[in-house]
Amino acid sequence: MSNLSPTQTITTTTLSGASTIHSSSPITFVPLNPPYNTLLAGNVFTTHTFPTVLSDEDDIKRHEAYVPQGIGVKKGVVAVMNKFLPGAECPAHRTETIDFGVVVEGELEVLLDGGEKKRFGRGDVVVQRGTYHGWRNPSMENETLVFFVAVAAEAVVVGEEVLGEDLKNLGM
Repeated sequence: MSNLSPTQTITTTTLSGASTIHSSSPITFVPLNPPYNTLLAGNVFTTHTFPTVLSDEDDIKRHEAYVPQGIGVKKGVVAVMNKFLPGAECPAHRTETIDFGVVVEGELEVLLDGGEKKRFGRGDVVVQRGTYHGWRNPSMENETLVFFVAVAAEAVVVGEEVLGEDLKNLGM
């Protein structure tokens, strides 16, 4: 398995009310961990409000102009395709999001700060609820492709401590 290159297709509604394809193109992957370039992200679609207004194409225009500043979007949704090259690791971090991850190809391990780790394979789903976690592709031969949807959420509160976003290990 190599050179996984999925496409994204965005649909819309015409002024007459008919459904149509707005655009379809390969997902552009950019490195998340220079200079190693072993973890790549492709922004599939981003909204900046929730719920999102679909009566016009302002959401599409904002998505096309969006330059990622982190992993999630305050009050929005981010859909991203992550590509982990063989042996790639994503350092531990916490976001103020609830993330839904689906392994499309390969295997992925989640590493939790409580010491647990779990391996996921093709078709497996992980729901990540604002925990401090890292990711790792355990294969030294194959890429792993994971589709994530990150939905804005309130920070986790334990007792009186707010466990907010922590992206310092990611250089963000």
